[in-house]
Amino acid sequence: MTARPRILSGFLPLASIAALAASAPELPLSDVAESLALGNRAFMEGRLEESRKHYRYLSTLGIKAPNPEPGLALILRDMAQPDAALPVWTKASLPEEADGFIWNQRGWAYLALGDCREAATAFRRVLDVSTTTASQAEANLGLALAAIRDDHPKAALPPLREAWLQGPYVIPMAAYLTALAKLAVDDEHAALEYFRQSIDRDPLNVEAIKDLSRLEARVGENLKAWHYLQTILRLDPDDEDASSRAKKASKHILGDPTRAIPERRLSRPFLDPAGQGRPAPSGSAATLRVALFSAEDGEPAHILRLYFMANAPFQLIARQGEVVREDPTGMVQWEIVFRDEDNIVEVRDTAHNLQYYSKQPFRIVPLSRFGSVLIKSAELRGAAILDPGDRELRGAIEVVPTPYGFVLVNELPLEDYLYGAVSAALPPGSPLEAYKAQAVVARTKALWAKAHPVPGPFPHDLSDSSRRQRYVGLNTETASATKAVAETEGAYLRHLDGRLAEAREHAHCGGVTEQGSGSLAHLRSVSDGPLPMSSGGGTSAPGTPGADRPGPAPRLDSPEALERWLHAAPNPDRYCDQGGLTAQAEARWIRLLDAKELSRRARRLRAIGGIRHIRALKRSSGGRILSLEVAGSADSFVLNGAEAIGAFLSPGSLRSTLFTIQPLYSGKTPTHFLLWGAGTGEGLGLCIAGAIGQASVGRKYGQILMHYFPGLVIWSPRAREHKPQGPPGKRKSRKSRQKK
Repeated sequence: MTARPRILSGFLPLASIAALAASAPELPLSDVAESLALGNRAFMEGRLEESRKHYRYLSTLGIKAPNPEPGLALILRDMAQPDAALPVWTKASLPEEADGFIWNQRGWAYLALGDCREAATAFRRVLDVSTTTASQAEANLGLALAAIRDDHPKAALPPLREAWLQGPYVIPMAAYLTALAKLAVDDEHAALEYFRQSIDRDPLNVEAIKDLSRLEARVGENLKAWHYLQTILRLDPDDEDASSRAKKASKHILGDPTRAIPERRLSRPFLDPAGQGRPAPSGSAATLRVALFSAEDGEPAHILRLYFMANAPFQLIARQGEVVREDPTGMVQWEIVFRDEDNIVEVRDTAHNLQYYSKQPFRIVPLSRFGSVLIKSAELRGAAILDPGDRELRGAIEVVPTPYGFVLVNELPLEDYLYGAVSAALPPGSPLEAYKAQAVVARTKALWAKAHPVPGPFPHDLSDSSRRQRYVGLNTETASATKAVAETEGAYLRHLDGRLAEAREHAHCGGVTEQGSGSLAHLRSVSDGPLPMSSGGGTSAPGTPGADRPGPAPRLDSPEALERWLHAAPNPDRYCDQGGLTAQAEARWIRLLDAKELSRRARRLRAIGGIRHIRALKRSSGGRILSLEVAGSADSFVLNGAEAIGAFLSPGSLRSTLFTIQPLYSGKTPTHFLLWGAGTGEGLGLCIAGAIGQASVGRKYGQILMHYFPGLVIWSPRAREHKPQGPPGKRKSRKSRQKK
């Protein structure tokens, strides 16, 4: 009895099913379609052995379109079977129409096994057959890495020069490999310059920062080495190697190296207390409490000493509401000091006379509606704060004594807070409509935070860290952001039933935003471009001629589709790559992680021995890794969630979890892991780069928000709601509605 064909919606497009029928008409269509669907699902859920069986079945059947060989080879790679993956890549590259992607993967398969010469041959083949500069640039990176690993660093330099010209997204890695090649031939001066260029193009390339710090110390530039090591420690305070080398470098530095750290220093407040040149005060009575000088985890620093100056008359108000001191003029510098011996916080005037002391919280309250307080030269107690510079803040400042110093909390009107927060979220020069979209999202996040305050000895709604919503007050305010906040005053995102929505944002989605889950299920995955999602990696189905050409965003639900997407340059139709204001490293990035470094970080969690393998256990529908397995020579463990995965692979500097992993071995032991990644951030909600791109092509902020938040509405106290609309063909014209 012949099986009845079944179409599995969501896994296999009709075009692919037709191709399967044409390639194997004698086979039951349902068997082939179901095997491919089940294999893809198993791959996304980390059941690689099951996925391998399905792809092996399709390969045995001789299916040609879509070609199962690339998917099978990638699964074998992820199963730590590089010797089994290589012959599959060889088979996939035999057809004349095999494109640059296939040959590049064959090159990486050879390089993974240490066969540098065969790898170079495969990469050179890419230069002959590929039609995209992205594939050619990748091939030149492969040629360079093969030469370096084969102890021929000079041979790496010509292909690296070509890679610089071919692919802007590979420049940080090309600069890093050039530095390594120059270092191998004892050209330290050139190596220093190329390390710096790599960091300039990608400030989160920690491997370049670490190597540069070592080289600076070697050439006697201990102060520069110390500065780079401090950058590493701000990203990863638990890095024992960086801490040890920083202490060693400081012994060879005259004076206190911390005084040479470039920080923002302000002499006097900027804000005019009369409000000249500023928008009229908001009519909203909502206020926020923002913890200041916070680390990335949101924990505020304990401060030992600071100076402050108000732009207007102010009062010191004790916890009980009593005015204990006041300055009738403003613009005079005061000092706040913590006394370790008795945990008392003192306030002193310009002449250093004691004016007030307390173990209880007190507030600095400007008396003008446009009052501000400048916080200067804050001395922090051993906290990894990313921005310890001076800052001028609207509203009042609460000083909360602790056993370790005192914490600052800024209390101010919500709309005033947004001036600084919205300005800091976007690059200078962003279009007004992008600022408006950001203002609505920032206001929504602030309202949500206010409804869910952080309890504790210093209760607050938000912190000023970039993970929460970066905020340094007036220092970052721009005219465009201020105008956007004023023109969207009170507007926020909510559900159709009127409930406040929880909003998220990220720097760059890489082309596809993420699908939320649980309480964030209302945040849907959307393609960041005007074209609909397709099943292939380009304008053609994967594995067909010309498939490495740019095209619509793929459905990242198969090994090949995901790998092609991450190795290709961003498609030009993506909104997130049309604004021209965001760094290229936010869109596509490559990292070369040292297995020994990963083994050291693994020991913080469990004694598993040397790293043997790293693989994705589970991926989201958007391709992002949800669970990562780390296998060692003695044991293994599983990391769940972006925070845990990032803390292991690259603390404070892993741009996103949308990446694939190419191991490079020495014998059976991995020496490095090459990550091919896209996007910056968690991928949920508003893509900031995409908002800039949409605004650049004339889209209004309501359209931008409805693109990233389908199913939500914008509520505004002074404007009609922007509601999601149905498909164009379903909407009735005004004329037909009037007739009805």
